[in-house]
Amino acid sequence: MDPITHLSSGIMGALAARRWFPEAKYFIPFCMLAAWIPDGDILFGNGDPEFNLLYHRGISTSFFGGIFLALTVAGLFKLVSKKTSFIKAALLAYALILTHIWLDLITTYGTQILAPFSNHRFALDGAFIIDPVFTGIIFLFFILAYFLKRKRHLVALFGMAWLFIYPLSNMAMGAYLQTVYAEKLEAQGIPYTHVHVTPDALAPRYWKVVTTSGSDYLLDTIDLFGGENPNPMGRYKRADNGELEKLGKQESMFATYKWFAKWPHITEHITPEGKKIIFGDLRFWSTNPVLAQVFKDRKPPFTLTAFIDANGNLTGWKFIKGASSFDETLER
Repeated sequence: MDPITHLSSGIMGALAARRWFPEAKYFIPFCMLAAWIPDGDILFGNGDPEFNLLYHRGISTSFFGGIFLALTVAGLFKLVSKKTSFIKAALLAYALILTHIWLDLITTYGTQILAPFSNHRFALDGAFIIDPVFTGIIFLFFILAYFLKRKRHLVALFGMAWLFIYPLSNMAMGAYLQTVYAEKLEAQGIPYTHVHVTPDALAPRYWKVVTTSGSDYLLDTIDLFGGENPNPMGRYKRADNGELEKLGKQESMFATYKWFAKWPHITEHITPEGKKIIFGDLRFWSTNPVLAQVFKDRKPPFTLTAFIDANGNLTGWKFIKGASSFDETLER
């Protein structure tokens, strides 16, 4: 989830818990730090894309790593708010860190909640990475808390509940839409083995649909407002894990990408030197009319390109993440 939502959950948590910390100084900054601190892993790695894929939302956003972070943040807080109980501060910090983990868990990016004992990425598909409706209603709770001072604690508790009610509602809606879309495919005679529906940009209006159909993925958008999507359904060739494994023996980035990608697809282009193989992950692609406009003149994020010579050897690779790219040429 985006930093604004994480920091907002910290402020909401501070308003909800304030009555139990009457003596605490700098209480809101403490809660905001606790709510954000799992994202501190972005300060490491020196821009290495493989490090980012492996460790962002890794141990710092796990149940076990969160304990260490909570104790650390509570210890720092104790230095500036000496009358505050360390145990109470640590428990609150851990609750806010768990809220952070939850807010990351509900996005399709996934979170390694069992690190360091398992690097499996869990994802619940309850919200898009940036959700104006979700975050906007949190700000409405802030406004209510400001004007309803006598009921601020109660308003804040409802605000914290919203952090769970909205994603859970989206999960239920996604499950329903999967059934509806599967029936649509059957009616059209389109073969499939699995349909997956997740919230997309500007959810709950737009929903992404990824369908596994033979050797392909089908990418589509559901508009709950009934509007006609100007972008046709996309068809993408599913990536062969064997290809990624082969490349991974020459460069670890490809083995990491195989582990990271949820719906990997592949495109090949012949070049004078050999060929260019482009791997993408449909978690970060969309036929949503809003996102299609945003990425109209840009390559989709989390795209990994391999440059292969005439002998089938990997000579270089390029990784695109978001608006930036990282290029690496292998030394032979």
